[in-house]
Amino acid sequence: MRNLIEFLWRYQLVLVFLFAELLSIGIIIQYNTFHRANFLGFANEVSGGAFNMVNEITEYLELKNVNEQLAAENSRLRSQQQSSYFSLRPGVVYFNDSAHLEQYEYLHAKAINSTVGKRNNYITINAGSEFSVEPQMGVISDAGVVGIVKATSKNYASVISLLHKDFKVSAKLRGSSYFGILTWNGTNPREAQLKDIPHHVSIKIGDSLDTRGSGTVFPPDILIGTIKEFEDIPGTDFYNITVRLSVDFNKLGYVYVVRNKMKFEQTNLELEAETEADD
Repeated sequence: MRNLIEFLWRYQLVLVFLFAELLSIGIIIQYNTFHRANFLGFANEVSGGAFNMVNEITEYLELKNVNEQLAAENSRLRSQQQSSYFSLRPGVVYFNDSAHLEQYEYLHAKAINSTVGKRNNYITINAGSEFSVEPQMGVISDAGVVGIVKATSKNYASVISLLHKDFKVSAKLRGSSYFGILTWNGTNPREAQLKDIPHHVSIKIGDSLDTRGSGTVFPPDILIGTIKEFEDIPGTDFYNITVRLSVDFNKLGYVYVVRNKMKFEQTNLELEAETEADD
């Protein structure tokens, strides 16, 4: 209390001046229409700007929740696509009935760390075993193929990027039955290389390449990229094709982990066939 009294006594003249100024301004605004209108306009401008700033900050903070909700909805919609179902009766057109089983389920996650400048690049996503993510699951984005899960912890997973020397995927020419193996040579993070497409196949720059879906990792018809250029491989009957990747790994955000519900049935059957072939 003593400090407050000393403060008021020390600055009494300043405080009296400020009070008189505010009183004068109040009288002018109260009894002068022109000045009152100007003051109200200024006050509205300031308060409106402040409210707008608060609203923009609030919208920004809520954007994360909105993005997560959209990613979850996209996962649900992807799981309902016709390519996510396995037909029990070939030739049946509709897939939302008892004649079809859901084969692929999509789990949404976010890439929280990644590299692109190394020979072997990895991606960390914020979904692990707690969310049913397991090694050897495919990872895609809205743009196309991203990679394959290598290892998981409870809440995170490490993904082998398409930009990795050990990554391989069977790529099919869209609208054709011809396919080859796509790999990355370690140079340009926006380009990969496709081989095993024979010369007699008609191709052109801009043709799309999709996943073949022959394995257990990726569903069919997931975009990989487009043909950028191609040339004959001397002494062979095949092309050397440069592919412009559909995914920009420098801007990787939300992704989807693909769970193949029929993976073990397929792998067990193939293992039995290989065992019999070796006997």
